[in-house]
Amino acid sequence: MDGTDSALELKRSAKYLLVVSLDGLSSADFGTIKELPHFKELLQSGALVREVKGVYPTQTYPLHASIITGTYPQKHGIVANTLNQPGLENPEWFWFRKAIKARPLYDIARSAGLKVASLLWPTTGGAALDYNLPEIPPTRPGQNLLWSVFRYGTPLFLLDILVRFGWQLRGIERFYLDNFTSSSAAYLIRTGKCNLLLLHLLDLDAARHKHGFLSKKAEQVLQDQDRRLGKLLKASRQAGTYEETAFIVLGDHAYIDVHHRININTALRKAGFLRFNRRGRLADWKAWGNSCGGSSQIYLRDREDRTLRQSVNNALLALKQDPDAGIKAVFDRKQIVKMKLGQGIDFMLEAEPGFYFNGKFGEKVVEAAPGDRKAVHGYLPHLKGYSSLLLASGAGVKKGADLQEINIVDIGPTLAALLGLAMPSAEGRVVTEILAKDA
Repeated sequence: MDGTDSALELKRSAKYLLVVSLDGLSSADFGTIKELPHFKELLQSGALVREVKGVYPTQTYPLHASIITGTYPQKHGIVANTLNQPGLENPEWFWFRKAIKARPLYDIARSAGLKVASLLWPTTGGAALDYNLPEIPPTRPGQNLLWSVFRYGTPLFLLDILVRFGWQLRGIERFYLDNFTSSSAAYLIRTGKCNLLLLHLLDLDAARHKHGFLSKKAEQVLQDQDRRLGKLLKASRQAGTYEETAFIVLGDHAYIDVHHRININTALRKAGFLRFNRRGRLADWKAWGNSCGGSSQIYLRDREDRTLRQSVNNALLALKQDPDAGIKAVFDRKQIVKMKLGQGIDFMLEAEPGFYFNGKFGEKVVEAAPGDRKAVHGYLPHLKGYSSLLLASGAGVKKGADLQEINIVDIGPTLAALLGLAMPSAEGRVVTEILAKDA
């Protein structure tokens, strides 16, 4: 359902909108966060959506693109975290704004004359924002983190926050990085510099990958995130903007604990679809796997070669029949289109619970997961217990609203409605159930 008509009927109810994405916040966390002071403050004064259903694959970048555009990957174009780059074990990610084909909320807001800030929100490299700290870590030797961030962010703002809060950093270690970005966000709030602030916090995701989905470490990080949330709420009160601000705290995906990884390109090499030279570098390819954690995308070099397509299909189905391979399903192009992933992917593989796909060139097709990889996401979005949640509070939000489920594409139109904006390209709807009647 398109949310445009509903958005046009709503007046602007929030002068300021703070969107905090806690990467990896899951519906399973509700029992923990409802007892933490700052999460509890938002719950008691605002609205709750218990289950937010994601898009496939349930990876951070496709999910955040769906949040900020209100569209599915077939429309916004961010179909995975990483680009399809055959031969690279560590491909580049969809770092840059130019990759998004649908119009994001931050562009709409700026066109309406609003000030916008983004702190590590995915796919914002080079975006025309007032304050932008893009997420562009190096993936290969010779790449420079600071150069990339300054080139594709807003340099004067970045210098400002580095001078003020750079002492909190320890490289890109997630705990310290979240401290830095939350301090920077609080600074922007205190100084009233922006109407729309997008903040992406990363430490919960890192903890769950390393220690497991419902690990004690993850619970500790939730306490840290509550502390950071308190810092933002305090800054809003100090600025005198608390009553005019809508606060949105959301997650993007849940996790499944894993014990084995599938080296999909090793399987394709053994089936004769990849050829490597003596140095171990890719010399030629007919089919390539772009790993997405709980799923993997398969690309054909010659998409019009029907014989190749059938050969790859047969090889993938044969691999699925191996009870030790850990493959739950093989999806073809028609099925992929129905999943709203677009026309560009030839096959999609879904892993069995406990298994995930890996981009490395291993000796074996299936091997034990490394010790620092205990939980993974990227699986089909409608698995039982595999959803995120959303909290909303403040200006324009209906106090006490409790909604069971929405789709992640509904978030963008709802955020736009709080700012009195329309999102014409949205495929989701405005979630009026959590908005105040006088909004």
